Amino acid sequence: MSADNNDRPDDEKSKGRRPAKNRGAATDDVGKALRSAYDEALREDVPDDFLDLLGKLS
Repeated sequence: MSADNNDRPDDEKSKGRRPAKNRGAATDDVGKALRSAYDEALREDVPDDFLDLLGKLS
């Protein structure tokens, strides 16, 4: 058997895999969710305790 599995029928090669267009949509959804979480974290205020600790460093 070769390393790239060219000797297997096409239906066996694609078993368990989604078509490329569906993977792209899922990737877009994950990217949007990550950007949303990051943007939300940026909007949060820095806690006073953390600012106090940073002030002690300088």
